[in-house]
Amino acid sequence: MGMAPLAGRWIERLLASHDPALTVPQYLAMRAIFEEGVSGREIARRTGVSGPAVSQLLAGLADQGLLERRPLAEDRRRQVLGLTASGRRAYASAAALLRSRLGELLGGLPPHQLDAIGSALRKVEAALSGSPPPRRPVPPAPPGPRRRPPRPPRS
Repeated sequence: MGMAPLAGRWIERLLASHDPALTVPQYLAMRAIFEEGVSGREIARRTGVSGPAVSQLLAGLADQGLLERRPLAEDRRRQVLGLTASGRRAYASAAALLRSRLGELLGGLPPHQLDAIGSALRKVEAALSGSPPPRRPVPPAPPGPRRRPPRPPRS
């Protein structure tokens, strides 16, 4: 599917030009927290990244003043995540930017085609967000030392 990498780079560039600049994982984490109130563990599961990577992503959002983390009363090891007022504004602004620019790109399509695209994308998103991505393949073992072919016996 050649469209996915192109769409990913397009979204990446738009979010990088946003104020504040966001990465795609930051935007997706903010969206999941804002719309669904998910935990760091759930963000890691959905994105297929490690716990430390999600922790670093969330720390970056907190450092920017976009995210607040509070310990869960019944389990102090877990945290409740929420967007700050600045985080909610940044998320809403980034989402509006993406919708606006996507609308400009697709503006020439007839309404029934736009409806079909929107419906298909919602179904794809629901299917992908409900299951973790496939595991990365194990990289091949590095080649061992080169062996010389055996010499033929002398006659």
